[in-house]
Amino acid sequence: MEFGKRLSCILAQRGLSQREFARMTEVDETSLSRYVNGTRKPCMDVLVRMGRALNVSVEYLTGNEEEATFQEIKNLICCNLCRMTDAQRLELMEMIAKKGNS
Repeated sequence: MEFGKRLSCILAQRGLSQREFARMTEVDETSLSRYVNGTRKPCMDVLVRMGRALNVSVEYLTGNEEEATFQEIKNLICCNLCRMTDAQRLELMEMIAKKGNS
């Protein structure tokens, strides 16, 4: 998942607007909007502040973790559940049940 989409999902999950998050991290709102839209990438200092504010690692924010963590999977599901069809939701529940049994 691209950085901007990942950040947008995390903000949505936490109920934070871009404006609120910009204030929390002392990032210019225009810059934050560009990060979310994927037209710019933040420097390491900004990534560290974002990670601290969201209580996630820089690796998680940038998508550099090799395996999806439980938190990442949870974020993806939360961000996309409303877009899923009933069949997709059922398939997801079956996959989770199978994983729990293995």
